[in-house]
Amino acid sequence: MNIKMKFGFLLTFTIFFFSVLPAQTRLDAIEAVVGDEIILTSDIENQYNYLLNNGSKENGTLRCQALESIIVDKVLLSKAKQDSITVTDDEITSEVERRVSAMMQNVETKEDFEKIVGRSLEKFKMDIRDAIEEELLIDQQRNKVLANAEVTPKEVKDYYNSIPKDSLGLLPAEVEINHIVSIPPFSDESRKKAIQKLEELRKLIVEQNADFGALAKKYSQEPGASKTGGDLGEFGRGMMVPEFEATVYSMRKDEISKVVETEFGFHLIKLLERRGEIAHAQHILIIPQRDVKGDSIAIARLNKALKLIRADSLTFEEAAIRFSMERESKDCGGCVQNPQTGELRIPLQQLDTEFFFKVDEMKKGDISNPMEYTLRDGTKAFHVIYLKNKIPPHKPNLKDDYKKINNAAIQAKQVKVFEKWLVSAKKNLYIDIKSDNCKSVEKKWEQ
Repeated sequence: MNIKMKFGFLLTFTIFFFSVLPAQTRLDAIEAVVGDEIILTSDIENQYNYLLNNGSKENGTLRCQALESIIVDKVLLSKAKQDSITVTDDEITSEVERRVSAMMQNVETKEDFEKIVGRSLEKFKMDIRDAIEEELLIDQQRNKVLANAEVTPKEVKDYYNSIPKDSLGLLPAEVEINHIVSIPPFSDESRKKAIQKLEELRKLIVEQNADFGALAKKYSQEPGASKTGGDLGEFGRGMMVPEFEATVYSMRKDEISKVVETEFGFHLIKLLERRGEIAHAQHILIIPQRDVKGDSIAIARLNKALKLIRADSLTFEEAAIRFSMERESKDCGGCVQNPQTGELRIPLQQLDTEFFFKVDEMKKGDISNPMEYTLRDGTKAFHVIYLKNKIPPHKPNLKDDYKKINNAAIQAKQVKVFEKWLVSAKKNLYIDIKSDNCKSVEKKWEQ
């Protein structure tokens, strides 16, 4: 059971992997020069494959689109260096660890990962640092350019009115959902055994100098621990659950923690190293068994919340804050967010299967009975659902869809601001496109 939070990233594994292959294995023809930056044939191929893998259609111009996309990034990178924008080693390390952690979610072991990339994990991390640093610089420069691309309510209204009404399609049916989650508890006896076992292991390590990694391989119940020895690699703040993180950042190098309880079970932690906000630790995880009456206890908790809601003693949101055991939703009253946009209105068809079939037949204002629910980490739980709102398919309008229209207006303004900035930026940069395959790009950028 992985205690690291999951992150989404812009680069696919394939594109990112090939971008850091040793130079002698890559195509090295220079296709363009932007300032002090060069663009290789292999860079264009990587970006081309990335666009294909993310839904772009090949209409004969996709490689030229890939080239232009890279040119834009190189302009941003060159200007970032001119403007003395910097990123710290800790920021680079943190992003490297996030990327590698996401990649390793798709393999069973560290050894499998190393076979795929053809080098050791540590060598791979070192190889991708320069690419990560460039990405962070590009992002900072882009954010700087777009920092003031905001819109007023009048601009939102003007943007909406500028859209031909016959081109406004229907927005799909959407829902707003809140829920209260209850997790079957660990049994008291199993909790005691888990704590006792970890205290015994801690005594072996502290008093008899037993090897932490060897004990983790033998006793830890985290998948993969038998090979990694409980090594979590390097991570930054916000990448671990709060209880685990609070303990790590209060420890000294080589210190062994006392037993730490999180939603995943009980941990023994060893801090291997810490550099500023970047920590490197290993742990031993013991997962207690659930109480034999755990399902009944979890459902009873939900029924207690429902009783207070139906008696008008608490609103659903207040009950969620008080009773829900799902960390990411309880503080917002049990709100369920669109994982793609973070918005509370979710297209009905985008709901995962578990939610869709429950919500589809509900009416606005309905509250379900307790039902089984699976947490993201696979833990069995139960929840009750409140259908706060159900919006049928409709043409967008300022009253009901202001946030969507506002976001579209911001994006439109950002495009104008960014294009204006590019026109200015390229005047002060040497740009030489050597490829003869994209005349339109050459004409645009070498004017």
